[in-house]
Amino acid sequence: MRQMFYGIIYESARDGVILFHGENVWKRIVTELKFPSDTFQLFARYDAKILFDICECMVHVLHEGTAETYLEFFGEDFVRYFVNFGFDKILRVAGRTLRDFLFAIDQLHDSNRFTFPQMDQPLFHVTEESQSGATLVYKSIRHGFARYAIGGLTAAARTLFQEHIKMEIMHDWSTKEYAHIAFWVEFKNEGFQQKRITHFPTLPDLNGSTFFRVFPFSILMDSTLRIHCMGEKILGVFPEETPLIGRPLDQVFQLIRPDIHVEWDKILSYGRHIVFLMDNRLPLRVGPTGKIRLKGQMKYIQNKNMLWFLCHPVLGSADDMISAGLHLTDLNLFDSTSELLVTNMRQSKEVEDAFERQKVCLSQLEQAKGELSKYHRQNQDILSTIVPKHISLMIRSGIPTCSLCESYPLVTIMFTYIVDFNMSTAYLEPIEILEVLNTIINILDSITERFDVLKVKTKMDASYMFVAGLHNRSNVIPDSSEKFGNLFPNEKDPFGFNPTETIAYLSLEILHASKRLINPMTRKPFGIKIGFHVGPAIGGVVGVQQHQYCLFGDAVTVARQMMDTGEIDRIHMSHAAYQQLVANERFVIDHRGETHLKDRNGCETYWLTSVNHSFFTTLINRTKNLSRCPFSGQLL
Repeated sequence: MRQMFYGIIYESARDGVILFHGENVWKRIVTELKFPSDTFQLFARYDAKILFDICECMVHVLHEGTAETYLEFFGEDFVRYFVNFGFDKILRVAGRTLRDFLFAIDQLHDSNRFTFPQMDQPLFHVTEESQSGATLVYKSIRHGFARYAIGGLTAAARTLFQEHIKMEIMHDWSTKEYAHIAFWVEFKNEGFQQKRITHFPTLPDLNGSTFFRVFPFSILMDSTLRIHCMGEKILGVFPEETPLIGRPLDQVFQLIRPDIHVEWDKILSYGRHIVFLMDNRLPLRVGPTGKIRLKGQMKYIQNKNMLWFLCHPVLGSADDMISAGLHLTDLNLFDSTSELLVTNMRQSKEVEDAFERQKVCLSQLEQAKGELSKYHRQNQDILSTIVPKHISLMIRSGIPTCSLCESYPLVTIMFTYIVDFNMSTAYLEPIEILEVLNTIINILDSITERFDVLKVKTKMDASYMFVAGLHNRSNVIPDSSEKFGNLFPNEKDPFGFNPTETIAYLSLEILHASKRLINPMTRKPFGIKIGFHVGPAIGGVVGVQQHQYCLFGDAVTVARQMMDTGEIDRIHMSHAAYQQLVANERFVIDHRGETHLKDRNGCETYWLTSVNHSFFTTLINRTKNLSRCPFSGQLL
């Protein structure tokens, strides 16, 4: 059977890790253990194995200590969390001294059944004591949590009583069914053998009938643990024809807590400070499905050598009363059973509603966190498309954008322009203009995303500016003496092209795709002009609310003029770009001749016509990975 813990255990562990080791350590634990959330619901139940997994993960993450070290740490930190959570008063009223606290641990656990009704609480009881300490026996259906118990008791002693105790394992009688360990708790046991001299007046003897009228929920047993007398309210829940007096206790009732055999010596040993729970074995008056649970303490009557089980029914709801065949008039007026029952019936619906609201809120919180994470990734992706990758990382790390200005010794800049777009839009409806522009942008963007380039800016006149060489500054121009270069530098550049070669392939792709850009006025493809140049440039981020990356320099101007002076449906390049392409013989290039540029002397220019198919085929065969090629088959 899988053992469970309430979420408060794991929330305390989470809080301790963040407080003493930092939030990054907890985030790494959440990632490595693949938790669905980085928080836990206090009143939800989780697999107990999770705590061991967290301990093992901390050893792996912090590279120090052992799993038992962190298990004891979590036990100590649970007390700190429990106190800070506002439950310190529950611990402080347990006793005046540490000795009293050790005797009251089991009662404290039992009292939590109203807050944590499904808690499988361990059993603690003191068996022996001396002036130097006490023997504390621990029993639990969960294995491996002895160190957690040591940490919790050590922290409780220090926090509540300013006592620094030492705990060690004396005996381990654990079996496959449960953990059973005896601890020696060393402390200054000042309460041991302390007696108070008090003179009581002589009281009259009470007969048995009076005694059981005063305590209608009680059972008197002899030394053989046979029922000698029983309170009238307990008798009343069983059928009249069922014989009870004189029968062994374990034939009528099943001992639930503590988990021991029903033997005289064991009950005497446990009976001083342990809460006993018993369920009926025999059918009740209300029917075979009826159930009554009795809770109380075993009192030893020395002069009669008998045990008196002074108890009351455990009732949490009206259903429990119906199942036991009891009414409010059957309950004692001098204890709080009836008050708790009525209060619980009135508040149970409110508590259930509160739990449901908490579940809804937590579900909404997880959904909101997921959406926030999704939008955060989208923002990062968008940022990476409008600025170079290293600039994007610096912005996310908090570096002011005004300081992000860099010079690039050599970049390749390309301009494209859709011819007749402005003239055609003068005769179109606004919705038609948007449709045409959207088609152009989507087609060109689908091509661009396969290449390691940055789209610096887009104008609404359907002109684009692309730059290669910004993303990888350590390898702006690869060594052309290495014929194939680095075959797999990144996913968008599987063949190790230099920036100018990347722009060349991109320009050929765009030229081919332009045949799908249809002019709605002429029903024919738009013409396109393409030109690129290689040279130095300066780049930086401008804007605060909306970042925009801008490039400045002579290379930008020349690249624009390469496009302006080119011809429709042809790719125009400068001599500097030609020098970067000709070395590896990957393209077919025609010499155009001298071209006159604005405000400049004439310069030699060239046409890029196609890819060198034989070289490109050889390159693909060398890579043996066609699926990683970002370029369309049209180039082949």
